[in-house]
Amino acid sequence: MDPQETAQAKRNEAERLQQRADQLATRAKQLSDHASGAYGRFAGGQPLLVGHHSYRSALRDRDRADNATRRAIEARKEAEHAQSAANRARIDADLAEIKASRTRPWNRTDFMPGDIVEVRTHLRNKDVYRVKRVNAKTLTLEGPGGGMDDPKSEYDRVLSRTRDGVTTTSPTN
Repeated sequence: MDPQETAQAKRNEAERLQQRADQLATRAKQLSDHASGAYGRFAGGQPLLVGHHSYRSALRDRDRADNATRRAIEARKEAEHAQSAANRARIDADLAEIKASRTRPWNRTDFMPGDIVEVRTHLRNKDVYRVKRVNAKTLTLEGPGGGMDDPKSEYDRVLSRTRDGVTTTSPTN
């Protein structure tokens, strides 16, 4: 699969996951509203009256309301997990589109000390650094520790470069 097709496939997957997250959020809201309504009998603060003829039905109503609340909580958790998956998929799609738009991969001739680069750190995070040194396979970036813990980044993790106020996401030929 070429980079354009990969980017489009990831974009489609992100849209599908977002639709699923929206559906689950809607369902969780419906269950939450239902659970809130199920406690209507107890809204005035009336206690369960042991020995009263309404005691058994009040216990059943309370159990139904409690169970509805549990279902609503589980549905909300599922919706939150789905939204997280959709967010991750969207970030992956954005990164794939950035890579697909490049005319060629980054290499050492595209950088100079002092350039500002946005790099992918970890899997989906992005950070901005100043280039300290250009190496054969990596960039040494200025870290917060004054040289003791300067991070390094491979060229394929670079998302953009800024030099003299001009930002580019694709290396020039």
